[in-house]
Amino acid sequence: MDDELVENSVVIQRDELQILLNLFGDQPVVVDYPLFDLKLIQARISGDGYRLRVLSDEDDFKELYAHYGTYVEEFPSFSDIGYCMLLSEIVQYDNIDDFKDMLKVYGKLDKVVYLALDTNMLYHGFPSKAGYIKNPRYLVVDTVYNEIESSVNYKYRPYHIHEMQECSHYHAELLENLENRKMKRARKAAYVAMKEYHHIRENIHEIKAELPSTSHSEKNDRIIVNTIREFDAHNNYAYPVFLTADTNASNLCEGKGPVYFHFTYPSNLDARECSSDKLVKLIYWFAIVNGFIKCNSVVICGEFGHKGRDDDYLKLMFQDRKLFETFTRELEICRRLMELKIAK
Repeated sequence: MDDELVENSVVIQRDELQILLNLFGDQPVVVDYPLFDLKLIQARISGDGYRLRVLSDEDDFKELYAHYGTYVEEFPSFSDIGYCMLLSEIVQYDNIDDFKDMLKVYGKLDKVVYLALDTNMLYHGFPSKAGYIKNPRYLVVDTVYNEIESSVNYKYRPYHIHEMQECSHYHAELLENLENRKMKRARKAAYVAMKEYHHIRENIHEIKAELPSTSHSEKNDRIIVNTIREFDAHNNYAYPVFLTADTNASNLCEGKGPVYFHFTYPSNLDARECSSDKLVKLIYWFAIVNGFIKCNSVVICGEFGHKGRDDDYLKLMFQDRKLFETFTRELEICRRLMELKIAK
């Protein structure tokens, strides 16, 4: 690891990224993946917020897939951009308004409406963003929880790091931050899906599937759909609605049910406005999903040694010593002010 980067590093919480954005001033914010000099997004100040522009397209990623080797699942993909924008609430499902209209219809039923969550809805952070649902009752088949739990503990071993370094074009030493840390699928499971599950667990009615979970997602889809179907058949008071963003899972509901709503993934990532706090979230999710990213001259690590259990922690590694000194000074001032707990 570059000694200067190690020396000019500091661990912060997610919201403290705002200090860094403030120090950039009117300078455009460019987020890229430093191992391949792969530019992801650019943000320029616009009014009280930012104007976002995606800097890569699907072809840019396809050209790199040959270099990724067997680690294509660990390095960035074009879909990661839309995924992180969805988690940050910068984009929504294309048919989210149709779902909100359906909620009004469900509210008039004389049955108890259960929103049955497919696994992907937890991975997309749906519950925490669905504040428009009043007093939600969630139905979760234990297969869903088992799918998430089975992915939580995948970790990088030294040989993984070495082989990924062989694939990298630049700054391969940054991968040392990931040794013995969570792999990409585990980061998504732990920092998104499992966190969502805990967020709503007081509102969850969990039901046990008759068959055990498998390692095949399509088989698990069938188990989940059949379990919800059985719940519907044996509980006249209930009206379960299966929520999924997976076409295969929704197709299984045709014919014998259950009632479902298929969310369509955001198709338009063109330039759009976003608030400052949503840009902070976007940078955070880029760092979490990809392990680390670079924001102008600052490497932001979402996964690193001694991170602890608080997933909001990030490690900032500065290439610019002067910016590092200014940032740490501002950070200390802000933390002291927060300790005063001054009422607004």
